[in-house]
Amino acid sequence: MSLGAKPSGAFKYYEYGSSTMREYPHEYYRLEYSEKEGAVLSWAKCNSDEVRVNVPDEAVQTVDSLISSYKLYRLKKTYRPPFKVLDGTQWHVYISYEGGGVSCSADNAWPPENLKEGIKAVNAYLASLAKASGK
Repeated sequence: MSLGAKPSGAFKYYEYGSSTMREYPHEYYRLEYSEKEGAVLSWAKCNSDEVRVNVPDEAVQTVDSLISSYKLYRLKKTYRPPFKVLDGTQWHVYISYEGGGVSCSADNAWPPENLKEGIKAVNAYLASLAKASGK
């Protein structure tokens, strides 16, 4: 796989997590797909317990489409803040396909705006699925 190219193969999972000094997790989403279970969404917010529900398989295509349109596979391994911060937000994004994946994490720093907007778009979609589940 060349650097910055979308991994090959079928979508396996997307995971985002963020935490602060006061909230662990602040926000957490994981959408995964397997032949056995179908599409499963897990989430937690503001120190809550994790909730796990099945969602329509179309959710996988939607998230994969968002990943592609925002080119989230171009995320770097890490991002660094311009100055040292002792408190703040830690976050990560993991994206996995059969042929490889992306692992990105940072402490008080974000990727370029277009990639940050992509992360927000995927998370907003997953939040809408969580809300629709009624749990």
